[in-house]
Amino acid sequence: MDSILREMLQEMPTGSSKTTLYFFHLLYRKSAKTRRVTQRKPSSGPVCRLCLQEPGDPEKLGEFLQKDNLSVHYFCLICFVCKKKGAAINCQKDQCLRNFHFPCGQERGCLSQFFGEYKSFCGKHRPTQDIRWENVGEESCVLCCEDLAQASVENIQSPCCSQTIYHRKCIQKYAHTSAKHFFKCPHCNNREEFPQEMLRMGIHIPDRDAAWELEPGAFSELYERYQHCDAPICVYEQGRDSFEDEGRWSLILCATCGSHGTHRDCSSLISSCKKWECEECAPAAEATEHRLRTRRLSGHGSQAQPLRGIWDLPGPGHEPVSPASAGGLSTTAPPGKPSSCIF
Repeated sequence: MDSILREMLQEMPTGSSKTTLYFFHLLYRKSAKTRRVTQRKPSSGPVCRLCLQEPGDPEKLGEFLQKDNLSVHYFCLICFVCKKKGAAINCQKDQCLRNFHFPCGQERGCLSQFFGEYKSFCGKHRPTQDIRWENVGEESCVLCCEDLAQASVENIQSPCCSQTIYHRKCIQKYAHTSAKHFFKCPHCNNREEFPQEMLRMGIHIPDRDAAWELEPGAFSELYERYQHCDAPICVYEQGRDSFEDEGRWSLILCATCGSHGTHRDCSSLISSCKKWECEECAPAAEATEHRLRTRRLSGHGSQAQPLRGIWDLPGPGHEPVSPASAGGLSTTAPPGKPSSCIF
């Protein structure tokens, strides 16, 4: 059984060996009172061995960890291990004797922090914010657009956008989805002050990838190569969605965007053509090539001067010179063809 607990504790911040051994001792030592409670309130499914409650909402209680016949809430496991005595969480305020289970504490306004020493506080001594409602710009939560209840511990004010207030449950859901690497202020994208203040106010920010990155096959489309001929007239008898690996019916993709393609023969591309630009990218590519050619001819090619944007074309009265007429660096397909080929 010890090996089961050790596997479950691997997800937690490493603590002292004495604290871990003490956890093992207390978890198996159930008092007569606890046994009587368990007998009086049978459950149809597994319950947390620490708070004796069912799995519940993972955004409030953390993931429900199960190994063989042992089950605990992740948040109960964290807070329990960090305490010195008993199966309950103690308020960290000096001389405060209040203690509570994690789920019970949430219902009574208690607060647990999930960083550093993993401290917990009762409703009287929990960290607070000085929210001045006269300066609040919105009377509804930015995340859910529902009304905010004034003077409620269920509201959290942004440290970087002082006029923005959120529901605690909305911020916790957002943190649970975005996780550590994508968690930021929803209003101004602050990544420094905002996460620190949310941690202080008891928001749990998982140290993992965002939920959308953990979905199976979430980015599978990025590995798919474009496979369609976009020429105005496709002359391949097998159709636009078929092509050969080599030769006249091989599929050439736009060298700039990669999201358009053409059969070599459909755009009259000769075999020596190494680079092709689609109709949308060709003007910009030709303008850039023209400026590079002009710099070389003017003797400034060896000086590392930054190029201006590709949209910075010559002004009124100065017609741009095509790359073909500037030195034969590229040829444009015949009229009606959507592309240019650069050799």
